[in-house]
Amino acid sequence: MPRFISVFLFCLALYPGYGQSPEDQVDLSKIPQRSIRDLVQQERVHSATDFQALNTSCYRQEDSTHYRLHLKTYHVKAGIEEVWKKYSSVTPREAWSGDKVKFAFLFSKIQNRFVYADNAAEPMECGNIIYVNLRLLKGLKNLGVAFEVTDKDPVKKQIRFCYLKDGISKGSQEIRFTPEPDGSTLITHETHYYSGSPFRDRNLYPRFHEKLVGEFHENLRRLIEDM
Repeated sequence: MPRFISVFLFCLALYPGYGQSPEDQVDLSKIPQRSIRDLVQQERVHSATDFQALNTSCYRQEDSTHYRLHLKTYHVKAGIEEVWKKYSSVTPREAWSGDKVKFAFLFSKIQNRFVYADNAAEPMECGNIIYVNLRLLKGLKNLGVAFEVTDKDPVKKQIRFCYLKDGISKGSQEIRFTPEPDGSTLITHETHYYSGSPFRDRNLYPRFHEKLVGEFHENLRRLIEDM
């Protein structure tokens, strides 16, 4: 084998990112939230290949003895088709745009590309790994969280998010839509979660989760009822 080919192959093995374009690498300079930059570095994900390899920790019925359940319902004064249309077509930038939860960026497994907050104008889709910043205790604590959109079913009218396997919490969030007799829509947000810390799961997660989820649904309610 010619010597220059040997050297080239050695460089590829030594530097896995060698030869990749900037679009194939997550650009931390486009992520303003320090908590998200720290999370990406902790996960040791840099390239599109790294993000493609991320796995989820979706809740399964056989795991029920380990998981806790958080259940919350919401009402929207609009028909189910109108509500579903907005929830299924909302952009991440619109959905997580409040004081408590802010969208940072996403990686699309299907399109194999990164999408940052300044140009996140497309609906969230299955295979999107979404990173959001949680602003806790009035900003004294900021926490980066990542999850994947694993289901968006227009027939069953349900959306499912699963936490990443190596995250602080494991489990799933499912959002279901049911028509009401008065023409409004009942939204059920069901979360099965487990972190390995009984104190955190019992005392901290439910308290903060309810506020953060509530902000998400309030954002969508305003978008729907103000149309």
